[in-house]
Amino acid sequence: MKKWIIWILVLLLIIIIWTGIGIYQSALKPYNNAQSKGNEIALEKTVIETIDDSYTYFGTKAYQVVIGKNDEGEKVIAWIPEKKGKIVTRFERDGITEKEAITILKRERDPQEIRSVKLGIEDNIPIWEIIYIGSDNRLTYHKLYFETGKYRNSIKP
Repeated sequence: MKKWIIWILVLLLIIIIWTGIGIYQSALKPYNNAQSKGNEIALEKTVIETIDDSYTYFGTKAYQVVIGKNDEGEKVIAWIPEKKGKIVTRFERDGITEKEAITILKRERDPQEIRSVKLGIEDNIPIWEIIYIGSDNRLTYHKLYFETGKYRNSIKP
């Protein structure tokens, strides 16, 4: 009798895990579709020939950020709006690097822990978004202009 109870519990556990995996995959499907669509648009409508990285930036509007190379091997970044809007492209050499953005942040602020650094776009202007924990133990979204490294704004939720 105890063996039957154990087998039933194991079967229920397997069903619960299987269902959880299915729900998780269903939840990720729109995100993966948006990423695939953004990559496809980047290859079709920009000078990007090969893709090195891509991710979604959620600012005032959602954009797919695609980083790749053109046919001459130069690094190019494309910001593709999730909905209607203009595709913005820049050569990597035309802006500051991630390392330079971190250096500027450290010089201007007192970050205790940097959580993430990624490219974004606001009002059709490329930016670096640095998420960090400050000396006040608060999470801060710090934004610098991609091309100049000048301060744009900070948000403390």
